[in-house]
Amino acid sequence: MSAEMVDTGKTTETVVRFTLPQRIEHVILIISFNVLAFTGLPQKYFYTAWAERIIVLLGGIERVRTIHRFFAVVLILEALYHAGAVVAARLAGRERGDMGVAFGDVRNILGDIAYLVGLRATKPAFGRYDYRQKFEYWAVVWGTIIMAATGLIMWVPEVVTRWLPGVIVPAARVAHGGEALLAILAVIIWHFYNAHFRPDIFPMDPAMWTGRMDLQRLEHDHRTEYERLTQLTQPAQLTQLPAPAEPHQPEASPPDEQ
Repeated sequence: MSAEMVDTGKTTETVVRFTLPQRIEHVILIISFNVLAFTGLPQKYFYTAWAERIIVLLGGIERVRTIHRFFAVVLILEALYHAGAVVAARLAGRERGDMGVAFGDVRNILGDIAYLVGLRATKPAFGRYDYRQKFEYWAVVWGTIIMAATGLIMWVPEVVTRWLPGVIVPAARVAHGGEALLAILAVIIWHFYNAHFRPDIFPMDPAMWTGRMDLQRLEHDHRTEYERLTQLTQPAQLTQLPAPAEPHQPEASPPDEQ
């Protein structure tokens, strides 16, 4: 495959970015996270008028707790599936540890800051995932572990306190609420900007929905990954998408037929 993007005006060469199971995982994560936030915050701030209205709207505190716990189980099951999928992919040789954090990420952070403030002309050469995506990924991993552990402690306190001191229950409540606020703010401030509001992708990064990314953007945002893919001997990893329709132009008179 040529190292340059092929664009004939009719088709645009693309690369598979996310598989269908990964995209389904993303949808489940969106749904479960938002429902957990919508049912969890009113429980944390139950003494406020807006929280009381939401609780009444949903049918009372017991129903709110039931909905919250159901989607908590959904999130935990998805996390377990994801961990199993990563291990299986690693054993099969499909996973290269692209989400691993290394010293190169620190160098890329400094290089990206220099690029953003105009001290260097080009962006750092990111791999399949850049440092921002790695930060988000591990924040989700860490947050899910904290939320699952503290949520289970509050769900069955009588079981937990058979083995651990009773102070673990109020401590879990504080940690659960604090981590929930941190996660919500991180999504609103960090994820929304990087996935939706960044000027070069506004109004939305379509890769997680279509599963594909065009090579021009891949070269710009993930140059190391682009160079790796362009050196593959099996170009079947690339697909093609119709290019956006161009504005209508007046047709020229057809040439005389030979």
